[in-house]
Amino acid sequence: MKRVYLAQVNNSYGNNAFLPYSAGLLWAHASSDVRVNRSYELGEMLFLREDVNAVIDRMINPAVLALSCYIWNWSYNLELARLVKVRWPACVVVIGGPEAPNKSDGFFIEHRCVDVIAHGEGEETFKDLLIALDHGYALSTVRGISYRGANDVTVHTASRPRLVDLDDIPSPYTSKLFDAIVESNRDISFHASQETNRGCPYGCTFCDWGSAVMSKVRQFGDDRLLSEIDWFGSKGIDLIYNCDANYGILKRDVDITRYMASAKHKYGGYPNKFRAAYAKKSDDKVFEIAKMLNNANMSKGITLSMQSMDLDTLGNVKRSNIKVSDFSGLLDRYREAGIPTYTEVIVGLPGETLDSFKDGIGEIMEAGQHDNISIYMCMLLRNSEMATPDYMVKHGIRTK
Repeated sequence: MKRVYLAQVNNSYGNNAFLPYSAGLLWAHASSDVRVNRSYELGEMLFLREDVNAVIDRMINPAVLALSCYIWNWSYNLELARLVKVRWPACVVVIGGPEAPNKSDGFFIEHRCVDVIAHGEGEETFKDLLIALDHGYALSTVRGISYRGANDVTVHTASRPRLVDLDDIPSPYTSKLFDAIVESNRDISFHASQETNRGCPYGCTFCDWGSAVMSKVRQFGDDRLLSEIDWFGSKGIDLIYNCDANYGILKRDVDITRYMASAKHKYGGYPNKFRAAYAKKSDDKVFEIAKMLNNANMSKGITLSMQSMDLDTLGNVKRSNIKVSDFSGLLDRYREAGIPTYTEVIVGLPGETLDSFKDGIGEIMEAGQHDNISIYMCMLLRNSEMATPDYMVKHGIRTK
């Protein structure tokens, strides 16, 4: 049996840690195929930010190392890949996730420890890649990847369409993939990521939501989601971190929230808290969700985000905000209901000046936001529109 290691290393705060949801999806889907199940076994799912050398010492003859890459673990993953290649040169190292570059020409010259890049949704791609490696098929037959060709030249294969039926991917929670991790780490307060849908109808240039901006929203099935909530409750999960781009955009999100609140009562206080990126246009659905969460003491606050108050800047980043009068009315509505809110803004968006930024903060406060203003630095996410050369030249973007 060939041994597969998957890594989705996250930062931890205190005794909190996220379960490796993205990596879990890869293995849950791949191992459901008899061809993969016959030839591969799972070595370990790496999710804690441990000393890299200690991780290497635990590994046993890895055939494939798959790394789920984000801003916060990019350097860590590259070092892990480098050390794996030093000890096991034949191990195939695969990277995917939001930090894996879509524009990857020249990548394999600079990063000799990586063999394959998976682009976009990775579940079907990873399964096909494992089958190709096992049967000796050419990597050119695997859609949705870039790989190291002769003389380190990057070879791109045909793109892979997005999945039509998301329920074709087994849940790593209800398939019991994480049961042993939870049960053997009782000192950790686990956080769990959950998707109820994929896709985002908006196209903000600073955003890269799973490479699915400006796309149709596709839904996971109700039964799957409710079963996952039961799993969260039965396993004592402290926080559900919702991964939708716009939670509350769909009518059924109200019903999902109601079930989640009832699960907390059913399972003695778990899941304890819930956090989400709420729908950009806050409406009655979002307010009803907020009330249920607040009454169940599950709310981490409701997002009423603006990002900028400057109209030219908003045009540059392809974002439209609600009117200030509507924003003020929403703040009053939530305050009267005793529901906390927070407003997010970004420093350094193209077109913003120091004066316009300060004026915007003042406008937000004058509208009535006195609970929480969260200010973020503008970052060029690798696969976002803002990070493209043409966009950077057009707006005079310089980075550090």
